[in-house]
Amino acid sequence: MSTAAPPTLSAGTGSVQPWGMKENNEHPATAGTANPGTGASKTTKASRSKAGSTKAGAATAGDGKPRVPTSGAARPGTGPDRPPAGPPASPPALPDQPLEAIRVSTGADILAVIPHIVGYWPSNAVVCIGMAGPRLRATMRMDLPAAGTVSARRFADTAAHHLAVDGEADGALVAFFDDAEWAGPGDRPHAALFEAMLHAFGRAGIPVHDAWHVGPGHYRHYDCTEADPCGFPGRPNDEILGSRASAELVYRGSTVRDNPFDAVPELVKVADRAFARTVRSLLGPLRRDLLARGTDENQLAVTLAVWERALTHWPTPPDAATAAFLLASLGNVGVRDTVLVQFAQSPEAAFNGADAVRIVHRPSAGPVAPAGWDDVDAAAYAVPRPGQTPDAADLRDMHAGLYTEVVLGGAVDGPPRLAPDWPRLARAQALLLFLACSSGGPDKAPVLCMLGWIQWCKGRGTWAGVYFQAAQRYRPGYRLAELLERLLDAGVIAGWAKHPRTAWRGDPLGEEAA
Repeated sequence: MSTAAPPTLSAGTGSVQPWGMKENNEHPATAGTANPGTGASKTTKASRSKAGSTKAGAATAGDGKPRVPTSGAARPGTGPDRPPAGPPASPPALPDQPLEAIRVSTGADILAVIPHIVGYWPSNAVVCIGMAGPRLRATMRMDLPAAGTVSARRFADTAAHHLAVDGEADGALVAFFDDAEWAGPGDRPHAALFEAMLHAFGRAGIPVHDAWHVGPGHYRHYDCTEADPCGFPGRPNDEILGSRASAELVYRGSTVRDNPFDAVPELVKVADRAFARTVRSLLGPLRRDLLARGTDENQLAVTLAVWERALTHWPTPPDAATAAFLLASLGNVGVRDTVLVQFAQSPEAAFNGADAVRIVHRPSAGPVAPAGWDDVDAAAYAVPRPGQTPDAADLRDMHAGLYTEVVLGGAVDGPPRLAPDWPRLARAQALLLFLACSSGGPDKAPVLCMLGWIQWCKGRGTWAGVYFQAAQRYRPGYRLAELLERLLDAGVIAGWAKHPRTAWRGDPLGEEAA
């Protein structure tokens, strides 16, 4: 590791390109380019890779300086006589199209960019940014391990493994966001962990080029261990907040918000108690009927049609009768999984997949629908059924495989066969947040779990984990939330988040309803 910031991050001016991309996004590599977006992973219970990881491709700078995204947030509209669609989304979105580059020239500029990528100011965490030449690649946040919970080498190997998933990365930057200041000479914070990371990242072919320590009020370069010229505890963090890069990011609409642990409870709290009471009063009979026969062929077709109508009409939120129906439908786990496939693909793909994995049953009774659902709605949003053709068996195998792949967030081994429809998932996320704000009981758990699943598919591990934990608070032992949280704890990254063709590029609605 160098003893001073390399030219791409210190003297002179560089470029920060506000362009949202996913992990390993591949674009023509040009000197002095970067194209970050979002994505992440988690590792072990003791050291989880957290939210706000940023995935990179390329844009053009021509001056050897890394680039990072800007973002903004917008609140969806609401229809007449409807309750509000919930609190503003958080953290901010990353736009899908390139904007004018932002110039960077100091370490403070680079540190200022991190909270805008992550969406909040990290705390008690280490942030690792992969680089390919002067381009920023994947960004990963991990909790600093508590003493005695995991060895420094294991933690470092885990971090290096995840960052090296990007085959184009050939270096790394590291920033420790600590709860304590750097006290003085001879007291290098997290020295053993840092040394382990230097060795692990070197072995992985992504040597650490630069590192910083950021305390509650001061920051300093990790190689500046003496009082001169850096001083102790270091440079004031006001330099980060007041840096040119920070000012320009804020000017362009990027916002640093609360961390997920504070933000999620606000995002999903009941927004309109009167509306929530009406929804609750309608849930009883619907919950019973849809749990018992939710995957009957005729009922599943109607349920997917109701979901599709709500999704198509967003940001006009559903009325109380429809909201109650949607919440009740998720009590059937087969329906819940099929709706996830519908969000990511289409109602036809979801129904065909559910039929192929044999969770669709013969009708036992007529279907139920929300009050106000009429023949016009039924015809407009009818779900095409699979037909009998000579190649039906082969098609069934294909539909079954794709259904399973979607529920698992992409292929487990190798590149995914298909990309999710991210604009549909963005609308679904906003709709789910509205439903979460419309219920205060156990019916909230599937919605929270589905919100976490979307975050996991994006690669936003921290946000996903917070949603999974919230789901289990509303319904202890909720199986899917438990399973997905275990995957996060094991460091499993959704397949979509690992491949450039399928990874999330930012929310097209102009918000990130994390």
